[in-house]
Amino acid sequence: MLPDLERKLLRIIHNFWSQRRRMPTLKELERTTGREERVILTAIGRLESDGYLQWPDKPKLDSLRLVNAPGAGEQAKARPRGGLRSDIDYWTNY
Repeated sequence: MLPDLERKLLRIIHNFWSQRRRMPTLKELERTTGREERVILTAIGRLESDGYLQWPDKPKLDSLRLVNAPGAGEQAKARPRGGLRSDIDYWTNY
């Protein structure tokens, strides 16, 4: 299990890539995590050594690549709806 900061950074990086098609800047990571630059860079280094990220051009965050994001392959599971009756029963039974 990942520590809180590393898990948070993975989610932020994944969301930036999936929604904006770019990697976040260091200032954006500082703002969204509330941590200092050196702490963020250390955590990214740990994620790289654990195999979650690739970071070929170290000073630039643009070169970050997600390799293995936890939970990325999981599908949302359908849950049975609770309630007294289905929507169709509500509209058809008077």
